[in-house]
Amino acid sequence: MTAPRSLVLLLALAACGAHGRGKQAAAPGARSSSADKLFDDTSVESRTGGGSGSAQAPIPRCGPRDSYQYVARDFRCPGGGNPFDGDAAAAADARAGSLGPDDRGHMVDVYEVPCPKGKVEVFVDMYGCPEMEAQLARDRNLADPLELDVHFAAGRYDEVRTRCIALADAAQKRGSSDEASSLSIYHCGIFTPALLVRAGLSDQAVSAAGQTCQSYPPVSPRSSVRVEVLVGIVDAIARMWAGDKVPAREGGDRLGALLPQLLRACDVEADTFMRAFEAAGGE
Repeated sequence: MTAPRSLVLLLALAACGAHGRGKQAAAPGARSSSADKLFDDTSVESRTGGGSGSAQAPIPRCGPRDSYQYVARDFRCPGGGNPFDGDAAAAADARAGSLGPDDRGHMVDVYEVPCPKGKVEVFVDMYGCPEMEAQLARDRNLADPLELDVHFAAGRYDEVRTRCIALADAAQKRGSSDEASSLSIYHCGIFTPALLVRAGLSDQAVSAAGQTCQSYPPVSPRSSVRVEVLVGIVDAIARMWAGDKVPAREGGDRLGALLPQLLRACDVEADTFMRAFEAAGGE
């Protein structure tokens, strides 16, 4: 008898106790991944305006560095001034999370600026220019996430792995960014650990999961992307084992041994993970 993926997961959670938070594990040799870039955003001046900086009307900018420059240089606290004084690196560190994707497929970043009278949240859309819109469209054409999922669901795992490797190689050759918000990179980050588990490379799978999770902000009220990524990874593993007709008890035992390592790598609490899985309608 084979196991529905939810049963495999529940058996695993029972085995590991579904309690507590693991210590965050640094991913050895971690490097950022990004979509195939159409331009070098170090040289792009923002040509966008408008937006109040609220969640409903984010400031449109042109790439990650232009976003950091806006927060570091152009933003003004209530009463004037900017605590970053032009320091883009400090502004980047103030990124607290992301909202979205919105109806256009844009991830909206939220920055917590330490103004004199208290923190001010500033919402910035780094896809607010034609170049970044084109990059987003190119990324979708390069590796459509739904196509990857179709191949994975059909058990064409070699095809998924080949496409994800090609995408990563293209990104490396053309230059990586510090953003990992593209939909195709996101899906490859979910499927790659699952495929490594299937190949018997659990340590590499945990490392790959950690690299993916750590490319997003830590879990907070403003950012749950790491939790969503981990839910996707575990669901992919359980779906894969169900397709391979792995018995329920065996799948539960194997995932029970693996899940605590994944929780530590992503720095996600087991209870938080379980609530997210249930909310996602795992079945």
